[in-house]
Amino acid sequence: MTTGTRGDTRARILDTAWKLVRERGVEAVTVADVAAAAGVSRQLVYVHFENRAGLLVATVRRHDVRSGFAGRADQAAELAPVAALERLLREWFAYLPEILPVARALEAAAVNGDDGGAAWRDRMGGLREVLAAAVDRVAADGRLAEGWTPAAATDWVWARAQPSAYALLVADRGWAAGDFVDRVVSSILAEVVSPGD
Repeated sequence: MTTGTRGDTRARILDTAWKLVRERGVEAVTVADVAAAAGVSRQLVYVHFENRAGLLVATVRRHDVRSGFAGRADQAAELAPVAALERLLREWFAYLPEILPVARALEAAAVNGDDGGAAWRDRMGGLREVLAAAVDRVAADGRLAEGWTPAAATDWVWARAQPSAYALLVADRGWAAGDFVDRVVSSILAEVVSPGD
């Protein structure tokens, strides 16, 4: 098997897994389901991924890259520190509608002890790392608001950026997405960033 074919098969498996999880939820999708829908054997899925949890982690990581979110987050880091933090938050909230059904399913899986919880912890951990880098730059620039350490500010920003808050206010309460994003980003920046000179 050539590397290209192996890579194509892996990509097909991951794309199929994303589609099924989005349609059915994490707990309703098995390795056998993914294999059948991708047109491969269950054993071949295990050649590419150690277990179901590994498959789900790889699936959501791939989607972050394929969707362009990972690249946009990297581009945000090229801005001045405060502008970079704001752009990163806006990019994240703009990405949430696309991933919300999967994010909520993974969050529920984490609560219920399903393998999908590994994917939830992985991606939320990844989000926290990106936010930590942005907050650290704000702190290094002398713009972290009084009373915050970089670690505490990162935790606060990360908690405010959880998909459940977006789902509660936009999906459940009917807030306009733009209003939610403007209010939460403005609020976060007002809390953790000191005013400029």
